[in-house]
Amino acid sequence: PVNPHEKKVGGIKAYPTVSDIEGPVDLALIAIPSAGVRNVLEHCGEKGVLSAVVITAGYSEIGNRGPEQDIVDVAKSYGIRLIGPNTVGIANNDNALNATFLMDSKQGHIAFLSQSGALGAAIIYKTVYEHLGFSKFVSLGNMADIDFCDMLNYLEHDDATKSVALYMEGVRDGKSFIESARRCSLKKPVIALKSGISGAGARATASHTGSLAGNDRIYDAAFEQAGVIRAPNIDRLLDAAKVFSQPCMNGNNVAIITNAGGPGILAADECERVGLAVGQLSQALQENLRALLPSYASVNNPIDTIAQAGHREYFESIKALQNDKSIDAILAIIVVPTFTNIGMNTHARALIEGWDASTPLVTCFMSGEVAETSMRLVDAHGIPSYPTPERAAWALGALWKHSRWCNEH
Repeated sequence: PVNPHEKKVGGIKAYPTVSDIEGPVDLALIAIPSAGVRNVLEHCGEKGVLSAVVITAGYSEIGNRGPEQDIVDVAKSYGIRLIGPNTVGIANNDNALNATFLMDSKQGHIAFLSQSGALGAAIIYKTVYEHLGFSKFVSLGNMADIDFCDMLNYLEHDDATKSVALYMEGVRDGKSFIESARRCSLKKPVIALKSGISGAGARATASHTGSLAGNDRIYDAAFEQAGVIRAPNIDRLLDAAKVFSQPCMNGNNVAIITNAGGPGILAADECERVGLAVGQLSQALQENLRALLPSYASVNNPIDTIAQAGHREYFESIKALQNDKSIDAILAIIVVPTFTNIGMNTHARALIEGWDASTPLVTCFMSGEVAETSMRLVDAHGIPSYPTPERAAWALGALWKHSRWCNEH
């Protein structure tokens, strides 16, 4: 740490200036009053620092555009790339860097870029609880220098990232964003939660990060052109980012298998709403399933195995479904079996052991906290799980949308 008034900060030796640090400095994390940021950036430039994260607020988000442009100009004069200002920092789980004042996030394959630091913090806390991990987290703040385009250009080539989730309030250069997002989408999915779609939201956006929210129809068109999947809320943003642990879909035909009728119907409704087909199963597949399942199970689509179906029935059924070339994805929905001694973990283990990763598999374990262990079990084996049939079906729809877009481009 650098502090001109203290010999130690947090028990670690402090230096009076950046210049006093022995050896090279890769990154400067600046958290001081705004009046001193310019001076610190000049010291960093003289030291040869090439990257800076300015946590300090009080710039364009409150109308102070002149001072913000001033620190950008100073940074550019020394070849420094700058994240912020008005940010909570950055994290890179690949090298255990947490340059934020937030808790550590879990290791994973989702890169999360957010214009809102507080929202980013809330999502990190949420995902730690839900056992969802990130490869990178970047709080972009006011985006005075580095913006979504820069980060998408970088993440396009990042092997540790399988999907990119964005929280957006606005962009300055729509054409550049479309070009960067399109290139990235061709290699890995990009999902965006765009706020400021109402009049009140647009006004709040201007006072939050100094961004212009823009016409929402224009953003819809831009996302469509760039292959970006638009999420309506935080849960859907994370649901879509999570589903891309699965292989791409060759078509939109989904087989739903469940031990309860009602959830299967809800899933079928949502599947059709998001462009998936819940078609009739082939005669051969129906006969195969009929031989595997209890005599009073339904082998239509959705397949209702009834509550008495256990490990063997689900293990063999998943194998039969993924071996049928007319099935492009499988959605398995499990509720707590009533009046049986079959636990939900039995179904979870059957799905894990029966799945060969050739056909996308998405799961839903219902029943709240009772289902949590089973959800974590399948998640840990690369099979995404969701708490409701609608969320699972929507995520599968996002997978199909991206698969289809890539096939067309």
